[in-house]
Amino acid sequence: MKYFTQCVSALLVCGLSMTAQAACDRYPQSSHTLSLPAVIEVPDSLPVGSVILRKAFDGIAPGFKITCPTATLRQFAGHWTSLIEVPGTGITAHPTYVPGVALKVMVRDASGLVYPHSLISTSGVMPAGTTAHSNVSAEVIFYKTAPVENATLHATNWLYERWATDQGYFSLTLVTDTRFVKPAATCDLAAGDVNRTVALPTVRVGDFRTATSAGATPFDLSANCSNASNVTFQFSGTADSGDASRFANTGSAGGLGLWLYARSNNTTIHPSGTDSSRTVTVSNNRAVLPLGAAYFKTGTVAPGTFASTATVSITYN
Repeated sequence: MKYFTQCVSALLVCGLSMTAQAACDRYPQSSHTLSLPAVIEVPDSLPVGSVILRKAFDGIAPGFKITCPTATLRQFAGHWTSLIEVPGTGITAHPTYVPGVALKVMVRDASGLVYPHSLISTSGVMPAGTTAHSNVSAEVIFYKTAPVENATLHATNWLYERWATDQGYFSLTLVTDTRFVKPAATCDLAAGDVNRTVALPTVRVGDFRTATSAGATPFDLSANCSNASNVTFQFSGTADSGDASRFANTGSAGGLGLWLYARSNNTTIHPSGTDSSRTVTVSNNRAVLPLGAAYFKTGTVAPGTFASTATVSITYN
């Protein structure tokens, strides 16, 4: 602390005798409490190193000068035992019992100076003389240090500072249980993809004399998401009787099924089974699946109409 010197042994090295210590002319008597929301959401999209929340403790203490005729023992009972660096910031903070969340407390003194206050147990001696009492108000800052896991920060005393034989005190206490959570993920198909019609071009029977497919048409399916990391598009439909990997034609043309494929690698999406889904990473709150559709020869091709239906559903996390 800036207004006392640290001692290896408060009684022997610094020469302080508790029984002989004369009283200071006044002491701080300052309790500051912190109330937090019952639930604090920390989305995965919030970058590591960011501030999750900052909140002032209740209570403003007066600033005043203290005169002590002899050296005065000050003991700090802190709730935390260590400090870590908040990634990418150069800031140190106390790791909490919530994975991915750390905190630091900033204290304002009577002159307006704001400085970090340790919440680790220690003790020291303030030399005889007059000093300004600095702890006027306090604020906590929560930082994201890693992906946050759902957990509770329980109400407890974070710091209790004792002057002499409990004649003065300064305390910081969390008075609410607060749960840090990831917001629930949500995803919905884009409005234009809920009932999507893909128009294939007109082709001729002769186009299939030397080719197995024709009329390839690209299109995309997309989902709008919040707090999701990936989306799985699951397809289903009626398989063609001549080729189970194609969707059946319900029109009058003969020998044709629908070839549905992923454009990223031209792999076939089946009407059912293990090859009937594709998973896409969410980027900027959207998951986009590039697809293609084409006529596919499944038998003897005959002229007529063509229509085929594929149903898609999405799951996400």
